[in-house]
Amino acid sequence: MNVAHSFPACCTAVRPCAPAGTLRRIAWLAAADARGHLMRAHLVRAALLPRNVDVRIITTSHEGRDFLTALGTPSELLSTGYAVAFDCAQNIDRAATDACVLRYLVSRDQAGRDLTTLRSLARGADLVVNDFHPLPLVAPRRLGPPVVHVYGTHLWEAIAHHFEGRAPRTLDRLGASLADALRRRAFASLEHSLVSSPSPRVLPPIVAAPGRTRAQVRAALGLASPGQRLAAVYLNPHFRDPRLAAMLESALARRGFRVHAVGEGFAGRPGWRRYDASFNDVAAAADVLVSAPGMGALSAWAHFGTPLLALRTDQPEQAANLRDLPAVRAAPYAVVDAAEAGPEALDRALADLTGVLRGPRPDPAETAAAVQARWADALCDLLSTVRQPAPRPRGDHHETDRPSHVRAHPRDQ
Repeated sequence: MNVAHSFPACCTAVRPCAPAGTLRRIAWLAAADARGHLMRAHLVRAALLPRNVDVRIITTSHEGRDFLTALGTPSELLSTGYAVAFDCAQNIDRAATDACVLRYLVSRDQAGRDLTTLRSLARGADLVVNDFHPLPLVAPRRLGPPVVHVYGTHLWEAIAHHFEGRAPRTLDRLGASLADALRRRAFASLEHSLVSSPSPRVLPPIVAAPGRTRAQVRAALGLASPGQRLAAVYLNPHFRDPRLAAMLESALARRGFRVHAVGEGFAGRPGWRRYDASFNDVAAAADVLVSAPGMGALSAWAHFGTPLLALRTDQPEQAANLRDLPAVRAAPYAVVDAAEAGPEALDRALADLTGVLRGPRPDPAETAAAVQARWADALCDLLSTVRQPAPRPRGDHHETDRPSHVRAHPRDQ
């Protein structure tokens, strides 16, 4: 089967977002649920720095800060009051999540303190990018700089229809309408999707560029023969069940794969590592990528053409992501339910992936650079419509004070 890549590598010359000697600033609030939001902030920060834009990353857990530190990126902690709850197999705990979000939003101490902290951290910024936290959604005009929401297509669907199937349809429609009304209060939105779109506000998922060739990666991992198989395995921190790790190890070993495995939940397990800043080097060089179908893994599948073994769980956004795979056709893929990932199911999936005849893969470094350039261009375009904030007098902390142009600027469609 020949596969088609969905995202054209249309690189343009790097253009600065500000004149030489001038620095524009973005405060990027990235939720630490899983690690996709953090990786996106890390990559955009690196892409914008040569364009005279400084990105200050703010996140929501100590573990998230540790993850960014391992990538070489500094960050600030807002608080740990907001989080989405999952079990040890990455199945969302809806009741615990509802209770946490409600408790957070109605707590004057917690939400009010975070609002004050975020205003302070965003002081002097031209934009606040929300990726993705409820506070800038419900109170965008109290933060000072204009707010830009960044979200995946299916993440937003999961947020807007959080009560679908658990409440009467009237309540679900009301919740979706409320979410949409809140979103429209922001200065703009950037959406990312596996399915390509002509809109400049709908972007392909961003991906880290490999720093080594396939041959260099394989040599470093001790794969001397071209026929030896390499599996790149990434399980986000919500995966902590050792039975799943053991089944994956056994299935890959039976198929003759050398395994490079990363997972914070299995950091103490032999053969696994907590972090790997160069994981995408391995993902681009691998014969199969094993992961849950989050946008981070799917971006590697889509841009590098690496066959994917997707582990499906009760995670609404990722379940919706899987519906896009047939339309994208970037590379072969197989889907296995993580709760039923027994030896036979894993063996069948790996056999299907390794038995497919494939055409040449895209150049991973070129493709990643093109996607990063599109993200940087989109944010530069937004910055070009925002006047730099005037310096505030020391001690001026009025929460109603905000740039006048935010009221007058046309809202994002």
